[in-house]
Amino acid sequence: MNLFSLQWKETFRAPQWEAKVTIKILIGLVSIYFIGAFVFLSSVVYTILNKEVLDREPLEVFNGILLFIFFAELVIRFFLQQLPVTNIQSLILLPFKKRQIINHVMLRSVFSAFNLFPFIIYLPFAISMYRDDYLGSQIFAWWLALLMSTLCLNFLLYIINKNNAYFFALLGFLAGTIALDIYTEIDLGKLVGIPFDAVVKNSEYLLGFALLLVGMYAFLFTFLKKGFYMDAGLAQKKTRARGGEFKMLNFLGEDALILRNDLRMIMRNVRPRQIALMSFLFLFYGLVFFTQDIYRDMEYVMVFAGLFVTGGFTMTFGNYVPAWDSSYYKLLMTQNISYKKYLLSKWNLMAFVTAVSMVLAIPYVYFGWDVLAIIVAGAFFNMGLGTWIALFGGLLNKTPMKLNVKAKAFENTQSFSVTQFALIIPKMVLPVLLYWLPSYFISPIAGFITLAGAGVLAIIFRDKIANGVTVLYKKQKHETIEAFNK
Repeated sequence: MNLFSLQWKETFRAPQWEAKVTIKILIGLVSIYFIGAFVFLSSVVYTILNKEVLDREPLEVFNGILLFIFFAELVIRFFLQQLPVTNIQSLILLPFKKRQIINHVMLRSVFSAFNLFPFIIYLPFAISMYRDDYLGSQIFAWWLALLMSTLCLNFLLYIINKNNAYFFALLGFLAGTIALDIYTEIDLGKLVGIPFDAVVKNSEYLLGFALLLVGMYAFLFTFLKKGFYMDAGLAQKKTRARGGEFKMLNFLGEDALILRNDLRMIMRNVRPRQIALMSFLFLFYGLVFFTQDIYRDMEYVMVFAGLFVTGGFTMTFGNYVPAWDSSYYKLLMTQNISYKKYLLSKWNLMAFVTAVSMVLAIPYVYFGWDVLAIIVAGAFFNMGLGTWIALFGGLLNKTPMKLNVKAKAFENTQSFSVTQFALIIPKMVLPVLLYWLPSYFISPIAGFITLAGAGVLAIIFRDKIANGVTVLYKKQKHETIEAFNK
């Protein structure tokens, strides 16, 4: 209880804790809406299966897809779940036993909102079963097995986040499972569903799920304990700096200084590398929309897709300028570098990556010349106006960036503001209007030209736009420095 008390005090003594609590309340309200939607959907699934699947029991069909539900849950957890953080290095110096601290960290993870999956998805389905021919004891045993499975996934997430070997092993297992399901007659989903079918018939099989949960807890406890030493697992890891001199940038003269620094930062740190990987994955965003005929007549959707294909790096990297340099921002402001050159260096990097993305997206011509035209027009918009909109949005983000900490969902609650939320309009709505209005009143070609032309004009008048954005950055200079010191 002492550790939970310390955690409670830390929450309300943290800087800007009121803002954090407010954002969590807002997120909670949005979550309630989605929870209600999922509860409704899961409550009608049993009825739908009962009507559509006549040769098998609805529960048997549902148990047959549990493997893929577990995979989807694990992927969602990996990208969105924020693992509980405890200042272990300070606690280890206090009169707490190691097992007490480790148990505290593990038990805190149990109280994650993601562990409500059994209540949101499985419980409404179980209630629908109760209305049929199943006994209350059978339903409870089945639901309890799913609850213990969810907790196992919760502990597994810890392991794959802390050890890359386990992560890649799980990734290989996932790829192998999908390959077996597609290219062979082996139905792994049905095999995974067998234990859950057995629990419904005989609740004694719950012992197997209980043993699995205890075994996962013990394994994670041992895993964490191995690195629970100040001079070992908890010590700051020293790695050899990667990244060269980038001599090919010498032709840029003084402008190459900041650009080199950004490239080294991306190569040497976890968070920037994550952003670079995400921007590469954005290239495949078009496969979701361009392959579906239903979206061909929805012009605004096509423009959205075209923007995302080439704008991944701009939308992610640009939103965190100057937060990327937060650890040495004061030093940077004392150097003989103009603010305008600093911003133009960021612009050059984003524009270059966008241009490369446009070239890599050329194979989308397979889906039609109109698709390629949307991508090219969106790329010019991203290079011109999109980069400056992103830089302006980054100015509003005054949360210090931890370069070697992987991003998780809702991590930067301090950076939230109504103004940032309002920037969605020029980021998303403006390019759609630039294309749709000329396309509707004149022709689609006029839409392509207008969208691309807006970006080209922003490129031509780059220096004038840079002067205006520089004035805004200078006005916020001292406020930004103060925020980065917190």
